[in-house]
Amino acid sequence: MSTFPVPHLQETATWAQQNFEVSVPPDNISFDHLSEVLGKRLEYLISKDFQQFIFLLYRIDVSEKKVRQILAYAARQGTDPYRPIANLIIERQLQKIASREAFRQDNLPDDEERW
Repeated sequence: MSTFPVPHLQETATWAQQNFEVSVPPDNISFDHLSEVLGKRLEYLISKDFQQFIFLLYRIDVSEKKVRQILAYAARQGTDPYRPIANLIIERQLQKIASREAFRQDNLPDDEERW
């Protein structure tokens, strides 16, 4: 797993709390801990509220192909798909944060001139 800046992980944890209704302690946040918490929530969603799970994946813009590959692999191996899917979701959110940061244009005077 790559190393991500702590502020990005904290922002992702806050995002996960809001979107997945999970509780993530803000101190000492790590990718693995966030993956564990989110994985448990995904287990619930997949087994009890699959429509909500699909809706969230669509909204987050996670690759459907990658999710299907994870599910197929887990079915073949007899393993749980929850943590790998959680990792995929977290990585996607971290990509979005990094992208926003890279394209932020704070040096322009107002929104009008940003276009």
